[in-house]
Amino acid sequence: MVRPEDPRSPLPAPEELIFVGIVRKPHGVAGEASVEPWTDDPASLADIERAWLVSPGEDQVVLVNIASIRAHQNRLLIRFAEIDSPESMAGFKNWLLGVRPAEARALEKGEYYLHDLEGLEIVDIDGNVLGRVDLASEGGGGTLLTVRRADGSTFDVPFVREFCREIDPHSGRIVVALPTGMANLDEAELVEEAPSGRSRAHKEPAPRRNAAEIRIDVVTIFPSMFTPFLEEGVLARALEENLIELRIWDLREFATDRHRSTDDEAYGGGGGMVMLADPAFRSIETIRDQRKGRPWVVLMSPQGAVFRQEVARDLARRDWIVLLCGRYEGFDERIQVLIDQEISVGDFVVSGGEVPALLVIDAVGRMVEGVVGCRNSVEADSFYNGLLDHPHYTRPADFRGLRVPEVLLSGHAENIRKWRKKESLRATLRKRPDLLETVELDEEARGMILEIDTEEGFDRDGE
Repeated sequence: MVRPEDPRSPLPAPEELIFVGIVRKPHGVAGEASVEPWTDDPASLADIERAWLVSPGEDQVVLVNIASIRAHQNRLLIRFAEIDSPESMAGFKNWLLGVRPAEARALEKGEYYLHDLEGLEIVDIDGNVLGRVDLASEGGGGTLLTVRRADGSTFDVPFVREFCREIDPHSGRIVVALPTGMANLDEAELVEEAPSGRSRAHKEPAPRRNAAEIRIDVVTIFPSMFTPFLEEGVLARALEENLIELRIWDLREFATDRHRSTDDEAYGGGGGMVMLADPAFRSIETIRDQRKGRPWVVLMSPQGAVFRQEVARDLARRDWIVLLCGRYEGFDERIQVLIDQEISVGDFVVSGGEVPALLVIDAVGRMVEGVVGCRNSVEADSFYNGLLDHPHYTRPADFRGLRVPEVLLSGHAENIRKWRKKESLRATLRKRPDLLETVELDEEARGMILEIDTEEGFDRDGE
């Protein structure tokens, strides 16, 4: 049961509290709460004697006295004196745990309350005002600042020393040094900007096509992870020339609560968080409204089919694909109605779908006509024709006694072609003989394999 609040303790408004955690679920038969702490120092909460539970909509506030508090794995187990059963505690799932500022521990140098960061002016190192912090929220990757510009648009800044160089709540500002493009990710201006570090002073920008060959949308909770990767190399040029249209969407922008939650605990218990279905649905529906037609939606998932060259080739034939990047234990299974294809980059576990998505973008992008300057180099790549690539050499012809094969110095085009084809087959036999089970070989290639078997004694039948 829930007892009435102490009339001598007037209920504070939510904005008057410091939120130190969120109730995730009941724990045990005594009605303890499993609380996810929102502090780097959970032990500092051990001395708190009373707190306030605030509903997700912040329209209800309940005073609670803390009977006991103890650490359990990465959570706190708290027993409130007013709540004596798991059934009663279940009614407070996802309620925030707040304390009055006067009852919280004193901050040490370099520590800040999230609410103290909200409203601060964001200034770059040259003194230009970029906006104000509209919201400071905790996510799976740490604290994130949502900055609102003067025109009402927003962008996100991870609250880390690498980007936030000076933090001074007293003067009301944060001095930041942001990577090129971070402040424009929400507008997908990666396709508009020249790659970082390249000067246009002595070079006219390459002409842009009216319509890109393919559009790729990426949905992620870490949009800034894509910035440096897309500012260099052939993909940067492809974006600049509008061969590829790329848009990065922050999944948090589609959350419906003020803390921009994109995950919650799994039904049935167990460790790990599950990505919410609602933000995923909202993001895909918004993307679909961007243009006519229907995008091919790909979920980056360890349960998907292994990503291979033929998969990259198939995706490159589509004019619009969406890559959905999961985290933690993956998405709520109900998003499967949105998904056309699941892709895994291998039988191993990584922290999320962002790095696999980057691999897919790179592999698919290379298949788009004009992205790689020399088409022959793409066609000679490993796996393009089902085989590994032949060896490559460059100057000098003799390096520490190791010489380039004479045939490559001969200038005889036909002999060079045959050598490269045979060495491609040799590399495949040595490193990936399984590839030969599916590739179609012409008569010349079959003859070369017999020669290689004789030269190196390969046991083709495993005897």
